[in-house]
Order: sequence, then C-alpha cells, then structure tokens
Amino acid sequence: MFRILCGQCMALALILSSLILGCQSQKNSHSSLAFLDTSWVAYKETFLRPEGYVWDEARQEVTSEGQSYALLRAVWMRDKETFYRVFNWTEAHLARPDGLYSWQWTPKDGGRVLDANTATDADQDIAFALILAAKAFNMPEYRDRAKALITAIRQIEGIPVDGGWIPSAGNWAVSNRIINFSYFTFYAYPHFATLDPEGDWLGVRERCYDVLTRFLEQKNVLLPADFAILDKSGHFVPLAEKGRLSGDFSFDAMRVYWRVAVDCLLNNFPRACSDPARTTAIVDILARDGALYTQYSVTGVKKSDVTSISFYGSILPALKMYSPQLATALVNDKLSPANLASILRNPDHYYDNNWTWFGLAAWAGHLTAMEDDMR
Repeated sequence: MFRILCGQCMALALILSSLILGCQSQKNSHSSLAFLDTSWVAYKETFLRPEGYVWDEARQEVTSEGQSYALLRAVWMRDKETFYRVFNWTEAHLARPDGLYSWQWTPKDGGRVLDANTATDADQDIAFALILAAKAFNMPEYRDRAKALITAIRQIEGIPVDGGWIPSAGNWAVSNRIINFSYFTFYAYPHFATLDPEGDWLGVRERCYDVLTRFLEQKNVLLPADFAILDKSGHFVPLAEKGRLSGDFSFDAMRVYWRVAVDCLLNNFPRACSDPARTTAIVDILARDGALYTQYSVTGVKKSDVTSISFYGSILPALKMYSPQLATALVNDKLSPANLASILRNPDHYYDNNWTWFGLAAWAGHLTAMEDDMR
C-alpha cells in the first residue's frame, strides 16, 4: 500500500510539474509576443536609416543580409510602410542586372557598392519576404519580382548534384562548389516551387536535407559547418584557405537549427520535423559547457570563450520541439524581455537583435499565426 501511495504521489508531482511548466511557458509566450513589437520599434529606431537601409554599426556596413532580415521582420509584423521603404532602397541600390543583389554597400563617398558578389541566403530570404508581402499587402508586383529573383537564384547561384541542383553560397562560390548549410532556406522552397516550376524546388529541398544529413553522418561530426566544399562526386572535401570562410560551427551555421525548425513549424514537413540538424548535439554541448559559445569545431570541440545571445535565439524553436523544458528555461534565463532590454538600442548588437527576434517569433507562435492569417 505504501508503495502504491508513493507511486501515486510521484505521478501527482509529475503532473503538477508539467502543469506549472506549461503555465510558465504560456506566460512566457504571451510576454514574448508583446516583446516582438517593442523589439521591432527599437530596431527601426536604432538600425534602420530613413532612406531604407540597415546600418550595422559594429561592422560598419550595409548588407543584403541585413536588408533581407528587415524585410522578413516587416512583413511578419505587417508593417507595410517599412517594407515598402526597405525594399525600394534595396532594389535601387543593391539590385544587379541579372536580378540578384550585391551583398555589401557603404553610405560613404555618396554611397556605393563595396562588393557586387551575391549571398544566396539574402537572395532567398528577400524572395520569400516578397512572396509573403504580395499577399499580406495585396501587392502582386512583389510576386513578379520574387519570380524573377527565384529564377536568377537557380540559374546563377545553383550547383549541380546527383539528381538535380542545390544552392551554392553565392555567384562567387559556384566554380569551387562552396556551400553554406545555413543558406538552405528550406521553409521557402514550397513557395518557390509554385512560382518557378522549372526549378524543381521541392527536389532542391530534399537534396539540401540529404547534404546536411550526409555531413552530420560523417565520423565524429556533431555540428554543421559554416562553409563546406561539395565535390562533383558528392563528397565533402577540406575547406581550403578561402579568405575569411570558416569550416567550423559559428555565426553562420548556428542558423541551421532555426531554418529547419521553421520548415517544420510553417509547413509541417515530416523530414524537417524529424530533426535532421540533430538538436540533441546542441543539448549535450549546453549540458557539457554550461553555455553555448561562438565557435566549435564540427566535432564539438570548443574554440572560443565568447558567448552571443544570437546563438540562443537561433536554437530556441528547435529546442521547443525536442527539449521544451530547456527551451522554457532558456527564455527565462537568457531571452526574457528584461534580459534582452540592454541590447535593444545598442548599435553594436545588430545580429543579436535579429536572431533573438527570429527565435522568439518562432518559439512564441507568431510566425505560424501570421502564416495562418494569410491562408
């Protein structure tokens, strides 16, 4: 009888614990949803210039990445005026004759492009933002521009692989077959497939998951790399000295978890929801190190003693699915409105402001709510 009663007590304790965590998670979710608007207002005041470009104070640059983030945030916040201003500036100053976007610009010397090469992540995210904006703001011309951009991505930034093609890291990366796993914009490919049937975008999605899975199945590999080289036979080769390109897990690769999780959240795609990025490795590293640092070898060896709040934002929606208690703890400890207040108007925290917002927006259900609103 005693053992039965103890068992009942333990069961009751687990139920109460689950209810408490559920209530805490719901409370945090409401708080985070309110914070998204506060963060967006602060972001516009701190990083968005009146002309329509995003200024990264720490790196002293304007990038197509920064423009793509502002466009995504604007459409997900239903901020038509800001979207219009950011897109018009981007089109006027970064659009290339081939339909893609130059990745780096400076306002100095009257304003000029510093590097006319492309970044495939920005091109894809801009295309996705345009597709969403066409419907959200009833602007069909945005859909036309997205179609032209998607076609250019396929024709200029793609590399052939077995069964079709996948995106490279940019126009500059095609000949050397350089890829960036965080440039695989899985969640957007069903939309791209509708606009560009010739592009086999659903096949691209499958092949991108294939490449990511094969990389993580290599002996002792736990984490995706920022950049990698995929040879014509489909094998990964060492990343030779390619300027600033990193073969480690760092500020690029950390975005892989968000991109995969959002494909699951927005599209309920079974392959995305099966955790191909192996979030368990991140959970183990957090348990081992007590924090997530800004650089690891792909085998999980810590190579930095610096932390960045952006890493926690990027993994949050994946943790919501595979380790919800840890996700709730992370929001309480690192990503609560109170803890993020210090970075909101800090001009040196452009990247942190974006990736904490993206993480919380996915975790709190804002992205799925906006998607449902457009159906």
